[in-house]
Amino acid sequence: MIKNQGIERMTTARDKVRQEVLLDAAAGDELPITAVDYYVKQQHSSASVSGIQDETLATIRSLAEDGLVALGAMSGEGGRWEAWDEPVDASMQRITDWYVPHYDDPPAWVFSSWIKITDKGRQVARELEAKSRGSLT
Repeated sequence: MIKNQGIERMTTARDKVRQEVLLDAAAGDELPITAVDYYVKQQHSSASVSGIQDETLATIRSLAEDGLVALGAMSGEGGRWEAWDEPVDASMQRITDWYVPHYDDPPAWVFSSWIKITDKGRQVARELEAKSRGSLT
């Protein structure tokens, strides 16, 4: 039972991270995966590095699989968005290959992978903003 409660808390924390990421991405389209890592750390301040990494990767995967974000990178002159035209599993492996082994060397990974909000993600972000405004009144 305790294990189930822990999973429930993690899911609630993941939902909060997903909301923060979507609202942040909606304000500017693309976000480096550093932003997801940051929001995960805010929700799990006492987690181990591997715990933070696992939850960050799980959150990114869940957003991509739900069609709320696209995965890719900024490339070329001026850092133009370039979506990775590949299955989510391949993109997640690409992210993992930079993020996990280079975690202690942030310059090696912080801008290696980006997420971009999709139209579906933008709609969810608008609903979250409206819900938030409604709860303040």
